[in-house]
Amino acid sequence: MSAGLVGMVLGGFLNLCGPGELVTYAETAEPKVQARQNTPPAYEHFAFCCVEGYLDGPSKQAMSSVTKAPGVDDEGNLFFVPVHGDGGLRVARMDGKVQTIAGADYWQGSLSATEGPASSIPHLQREGGIGTPTSTCIAVGSPLKDGPDGQPAGYLLTRAGHGTDLGNVIYKVWRNPSQGGRWWFKVITGTGTTYPPTQVGQSIEAAKARFRVLPFIAKRRLAQGKTEVVFYSEGNVWVYDDQRGTLTCILSAAQYMGAEIWKRIHPQGKPVTQPPRRMSFLPDGSFILNTYQKTYPIGCVLKVSADGKEVTLLCTNPKGNVDKAFNGDALKDVAFFGGPLLAGGVFPPDVIGLGAVDDALLRRLYQGRVATLCKDGEWREFPTKHAAGGGELTWRQCPPDKAPAWGRGWVMAPGGYFYQLYCMGGGDAWVWRVGPVDWTKPSIQKLP
Repeated sequence: MSAGLVGMVLGGFLNLCGPGELVTYAETAEPKVQARQNTPPAYEHFAFCCVEGYLDGPSKQAMSSVTKAPGVDDEGNLFFVPVHGDGGLRVARMDGKVQTIAGADYWQGSLSATEGPASSIPHLQREGGIGTPTSTCIAVGSPLKDGPDGQPAGYLLTRAGHGTDLGNVIYKVWRNPSQGGRWWFKVITGTGTTYPPTQVGQSIEAAKARFRVLPFIAKRRLAQGKTEVVFYSEGNVWVYDDQRGTLTCILSAAQYMGAEIWKRIHPQGKPVTQPPRRMSFLPDGSFILNTYQKTYPIGCVLKVSADGKEVTLLCTNPKGNVDKAFNGDALKDVAFFGGPLLAGGVFPPDVIGLGAVDDALLRRLYQGRVATLCKDGEWREFPTKHAAGGGELTWRQCPPDKAPAWGRGWVMAPGGYFYQLYCMGGGDAWVWRVGPVDWTKPSIQKLP
């Protein structure tokens, strides 16, 4: 990227970044978005001093390698496992501090402990980034707070890493009252001898389960305000009940992989037999699936009904060439580099975040159309994009204050906000808190 383009990109962000006021919110609250007017969302520098490294303390002085696929709790605190360089689980807090909760700034891969002080947790797995909503950790409730009963109001779940002899396990991390409130970790599933059931409605004790493929973990926010923790692997989905310590199957790959659509979406006409690896979850109970490797360079986003009986194609890559097409009708007009990838998750009731490999823009899939979020809060349907030197992007006829929101990954947050995970590729990293955004605002096709 040229120095001039770097300056233009940074300048665009900094011009929109005001001091703002950090507001806490609850995940179950109704989304609050700005009125539909030309008021741009605030870009607030939330964490990190733009130098890759390891340092806790005041958020804007702290250091981290690129943060990918983090989790957000009910208060807006951002929990993450850095993408490389250390095995820690860290949090960028709403009160302006960065803190290490579990692990440390060095490799602990030889440790295979199943419970103990969080500082001794075995190496954690990192995965995420553009086009990957598969978080390495999720925050349930408010892990940093106590409830009215004096007990911790939430907990964290995170995944084991390679080289631990615990390659397919999930850890729970929480402030353990029996240990004086210190951060504690425990393996909750993955070391058993029985594969979890793939018959909907059947359950297993989580401690007795093992997995062929390490599950991803997510939160499913339902329309009634209920939030569930789900694990998904090999196309199957289980709800995790922390109080009972159980996993209950709510979707089986066998329910939907026999649908006729899987015979038609491969670019070479081959039937797709491997379940999609990426998933998101809508409040109505339906499941969003994302094929990529097995359908490259087409890529597809599909919806499976809550009962697992219907499979609908929502978005594909009909044009393919982003220099000739970009946004519009999700099945006829759009183009993605390599195909659409789920990015950042979903925003209620039915907005699906999209990205693409080597595409640092946040797009949405809404009511059958794809649009790009811009810095002025508008969703624009650009007819094409144009590559500049170094593979980075310029947007012709697009003033800086109306240019697309540019980042390297996103995670959705309630209240109309999202966190933008940013890296220029030269070792610098920071996080922006952006919003409020009107996620369902009608898109426009032309610049005003």
